[in-house]
Amino acid sequence: MRVGITITGLVLLAAGAATLSLGLGAFGAERAGAPLLDAAMTRHGGADWFWPVVAAVAEIVTLAGAVWTARLLRNAAGRRRAAVDGPTRMLARAAGRDLVRAAKPLPGVRDVRTRLTGSTDRPRLLLDVDCDGATPLGEIHAALGTGPADRYRAAMGMPELIVVIRFRLPEPEPAPAVVPEPEPAHA
Repeated sequence: MRVGITITGLVLLAAGAATLSLGLGAFGAERAGAPLLDAAMTRHGGADWFWPVVAAVAEIVTLAGAVWTARLLRNAAGRRRAAVDGPTRMLARAAGRDLVRAAKPLPGVRDVRTRLTGSTDRPRLLLDVDCDGATPLGEIHAALGTGPADRYRAAMGMPELIVVIRFRLPEPEPAPAVVPEPEPAHA
């Protein structure tokens, strides 16, 4: 659906740019002064109701696009930051600091970041864990899930809080290029 909307937007943008260029004289001064639609096109409607209906349909499509964009932006903002009140946000910060303090001493963990996202009906905790390359991720996941994450849920008073743990590992070093040695020439 987003691809279709993007293509439609690009086509409409190109049509608007072409119309603006036409009006500014980019296609010649005689075209700039002429009406956008010629007389044959304006007679195409035939009745007095045709062009007002075209304008009404364009307004409805524009309104639908604006509503869709507003919902999309609202949903994107909800994924980035939880829609909770101030005291809950302060409690989440304090519980997050405790979770980070408990998670950093785990073997192989370099850094931990927390973020409470979602809505008041469906909040979730995002937990980003930076690890060394040889860290046993299964053990870290189990240690975070049974200890610090449960304490976070208890501190927040949200026993059903979903915790999403994302591990970040360092980029692997590129393997050195092996250059084959030339074979000796046989005499």
